[in-house]
Amino acid sequence: MLTKPQAVARCASALLVTTLVGCASLPQDWGRADVAAATAARGRPLPSGDTQSLSQQLLSQPLTPDSAITLALIHNPAVRETAARLGFAAADVYDAARIANPVFTASRLVSTDPAAVSAQIGLGIAFSFTDLLFIHARSRFAEARLEAAKLEVGSAAMGLASDVETAWYRLAGAEQTATLRGRVSDAAEASATLAQRYFDAGNINKRELAAERAAAAQAQLDLLSAQADAQAARSALNRLMGLPASQTSWTMAGGLPAPLGNEDSLDDLQKLATDCRLDIAAARKNAEAIASAYGLERNTRLLGPIEVGFGYEKETDGSRLRGPTLSWALPIFNWGSGRVARAKAELDQAEATLSARELDASNYVQAAHAAVLAAKTLAERYRTQLIPQREAVVEQAGRELNFMLIGAFEVIQVKQQEYDAYAGYLKAVRDYWIARAELTRAVGHKLPSSDQAATTVLDAQQLTVPKSTDGMGHMGHMGHSMKGMQMPGMEGMDMKGMEGMDMSGMEGMEMSQPDGDKAEAKPEVAPKAGHSGHSTTKSSGTRKPPAKKATPSMPSMDHSGHDMSGMKGMEGMEGMEGMEGMDMPAEEMPIKQSPELDHEGDSSKSAPAKTPTSDHEGHSP
Repeated sequence: MLTKPQAVARCASALLVTTLVGCASLPQDWGRADVAAATAARGRPLPSGDTQSLSQQLLSQPLTPDSAITLALIHNPAVRETAARLGFAAADVYDAARIANPVFTASRLVSTDPAAVSAQIGLGIAFSFTDLLFIHARSRFAEARLEAAKLEVGSAAMGLASDVETAWYRLAGAEQTATLRGRVSDAAEASATLAQRYFDAGNINKRELAAERAAAAQAQLDLLSAQADAQAARSALNRLMGLPASQTSWTMAGGLPAPLGNEDSLDDLQKLATDCRLDIAAARKNAEAIASAYGLERNTRLLGPIEVGFGYEKETDGSRLRGPTLSWALPIFNWGSGRVARAKAELDQAEATLSARELDASNYVQAAHAAVLAAKTLAERYRTQLIPQREAVVEQAGRELNFMLIGAFEVIQVKQQEYDAYAGYLKAVRDYWIARAELTRAVGHKLPSSDQAATTVLDAQQLTVPKSTDGMGHMGHMGHSMKGMQMPGMEGMDMKGMEGMDMSGMEGMEMSQPDGDKAEAKPEVAPKAGHSGHSTTKSSGTRKPPAKKATPSMPSMDHSGHDMSGMKGMEGMEGMEGMEGMDMPAEEMPIKQSPELDHEGDSSKSAPAKTPTSDHEGHSP
């Protein structure tokens, strides 16, 4: 029959064994599978399997936003750093499910009594009864912290995906902008070169030449800035994907997609953010765990460390003693108020963090949604309002250039403005997609509207392809050619940036180079054309009122009512090739007339010409 001490010892041993059997093991894979499932449910699956082969396959293909995100989740060191939190949390779960190791004590005391038969020997073993008592509560707290850590890691992965998506669209927009700025620079350089030749011919003054040179220099600076922005954007994306600086041979897949047709409603996104934000779920789980720990701490603050065990002693007279032992820290000087206050502060902090994240989420979603709508509206205004007007200006400028109403400088200027409109449109589209990436981050879930298929993909190279127009057909988008038209100082000139302008109807027209001895004329005086053989129907004898000065680069001439069939260099223009079938009322295509034209038969005489003149012989009234 067991004695009472033996029964107590066996009960304690049975309780200890039962507790140890129920202890949790180290979580398998530290909870990474749960993280992958959480992110996949929100539209961002984590890569698995042979990630190295997957990485090589993705790098060998043009990068899309999704493939760039996959590469970042494979290579970015921040992913491994964040995933290490799972190891700490898993270790806490393992430790919380186990009590502290038992403490073994031994002593040998020699008595000074001559009658002592032997030394006093004491043996004992004890373990923490407090750990055994609260092991399940500690396990629940550690498991809740592990769940919070999983959600935090998943939130970090979602945030990295949004960063990569933003960087991809930023790079796509930067490359397209650099392409357009290159075309602007080519056009400005062509204008400056033409201006230099006109200046050498004496047709423009120093101020006008300097203005063209300054415009070309500014366009070149803008190009260099755009190229630097594109390089910086490429480096940023390369860093986010976790690739070294030497591994930048990857290419981008296409350009910026056009904005989507439909957007998500704000109310739906707010509800989705409340249900799906992983960082909010992590803060909520952490606050719940700390609240449970605070309640336990408050209820057990007077219960100090308790140890139970078994002791054995052999006295000096040879007698033997054995039995259970108990040690308990009495709450006399410390009543545990400090532990309760610390737990309360942790709870307040956790609840404040949860409230802040919920508040940030609602406002963040609202602001990001507004940014998406604003960027979409801006892009739509560019597409439907500004760009068509710029195209109309360019088309009309081409017509006026064909009729010599304006000069090539004006055409180049309006083309540069059209370039700027396209650049602004690309920037607005880029901002739209960046705003959508930020909205995805704010919601914590892939946007439902992302399932829409992109209808078109914008490409600066495609934007520069000339578009055919009805009627005159001489204006294309992004470039002009001046085929067949010979202008002073333009012989052999490569008009970069002016490709695509078909000067139909101007074939064979020659505007001769001024003689070298006349190139020294003052540039301030506008060139004049003497029209020998002209007759007028009115002989007023008075000079016409001063008209607006014609463009120096293109002398204005009044050929209304003239028979041009006999004009030198104008053969074949009787039918105005490319103008057939067009109704051109006089008020729609006015002919600018210089007040300084010298017509024979006029009673007023103009000053002698200081610049080269064109003598159009053979005109009939």
